[in-house]
Amino acid sequence: MSIKETIASAARNLHTVIITAREDDGGIETREAEPYSYRFTGGTEKFFCYDIAKGDTRNFHVNKIISVEETQNSFTPRWGVEV
Repeated sequence: MSIKETIASAARNLHTVIITAREDDGGIETREAEPYSYRFTGGTEKFFCYDIAKGDTRNFHVNKIISVEETQNSFTPRWGVEV
């Protein structure tokens, strides 16, 4: 299953995802997040989510996402889920 298919499955099931992605500074971060949407900004597709540990929204360049895993942790949407 592709990264976007895994995110879509989690969104349909209202499950969080464990996302591992390369940060802009080159570091690698792994976070648990609620999946919400994709947007194109500056010619780049970004994935928008709610980072549970940080308690805030985050976005990742889709091309910098290394892996995504759907958890069994459910969430109540804070906004419309569009993925």
